Amino acid sequence: MTTSQKAVACTECGAADAIQIELTLPDGTEVEFCSCHRCENRWWNQGGNHVDVAQLLQMARRSPTD
Repeated sequence: MTTSQKAVACTECGAADAIQIELTLPDGTEVEFCSCHRCENRWWNQGGNHVDVAQLLQMARRSPTD
């Protein structure tokens, strides 16, 4: 599931020790989960664009046949 992990800047506080974990959803969609160690902000990206949590949950519910 996890293909890599690398440090990124937090979108809230700017801390450089946030992590980014690349994940593949069940339908094959690739997304990045990001989490800040300093302010505990968490966010999702797909292809460099922010993904709202509600949108992410919708994407995760899709089956490969949808």
